[in-house]
This record gives sequence, structure tokens and C-alpha cells, in this order.
Amino acid sequence: MRWRLGNKADPVGCRLADGHYSRRKVGAPQFMPPGDTLVLIADDDSAVFGWWRPHPASGLRSMNGFDGWTCSIFRNTGSYLASELVLEAEAILVRERGDCGPSGLLTYVWDRKVRSSNPGFCFKVAGYRKHPEKPRSADGRKTLLWKPWHLAGVQASGLARDALSAREAA
Repeated sequence: MRWRLGNKADPVGCRLADGHYSRRKVGAPQFMPPGDTLVLIADDDSAVFGWWRPHPASGLRSMNGFDGWTCSIFRNTGSYLASELVLEAEAILVRERGDCGPSGLLTYVWDRKVRSSNPGFCFKVAGYRKHPEKPRSADGRKTLLWKPWHLAGVQASGLARDALSAREAA
């Protein structure tokens, strides 16, 4: 594995979060929302991944109404392949936390703030798809990507094959 366990106030995580488009307060001593979190820091300090959900004992529900784990931050500044980091982060979540709620694994991608022609591509390669019930955030600015819990750690099938077929057809 390329990850080590961190926490909401991990100094490397805070530094990496300061450069992420979702960071609300640059320089803040914590970078994760309140609740149950699992923070991962790359072994070479080049990436941060944060899983979040309302703490089960609190009785609170997430604002989107889903019961699952949400990636609240993922930033990769190193040479690791991002989709592989996502898959490893899922595997660690399964190992560390066990089962999650019926909503599975979730992430929001703020399309206009991501410098990519295919926002969320690394999550899509890792098997995430637009959520079938709520493909957009309530304000419409973000795409909601979802992956069933039982597929945690499993890469999307067919993506590589489809890309190869498209190249051969061209």
C-alpha cells in the first residue's frame, strides 16, 4: 500500500488540502468536516485522501440523505496513478471500517473547478458512475459519483477494453 493513516489535523494533509479547490479556509488546522473520518496520506507525502460520514452514534444524517462514505478530499500531486490511489483508499476503508451504509461510496466533483476535460476521470476508472437517483448536487454545481460498497477496491470493467477498441477503430 502507498498510504499511511493520518487524521483531520495531519500537517501534510493540511498542506495538501490548502492547494485543493474545495478548501474553505487555507491554513486552517483541520481539513475534514466533523463526523467519522478516515484520513490517508501517501507514503511520499504527495497525496491526501479523506473519507467522511456522519458519526453513526450521533443520529445525524448527511445533508444529501445518503448513508455511506463520501470522499471529501482527494489531492494527488505526485507520480502515483490517481485511479490506483482511489482503489487502495477503498480497500483501506473496507479493512479499517468494515461495511458502510447502503448508499456505498460517494464523491462530488465540482466540474468547473477541475482542470480536466473529463472531471472525475480517476474515480470513473476506479468504477464510479453518476448516481442514478441524484446525478448532481442540490445546487447543481457538482457531479455526484457513486460506487456500490461491494465493489470497493475493484476497478471498472470495460473501460480499458473500450478505450483500446476506440483506438483500433480510428
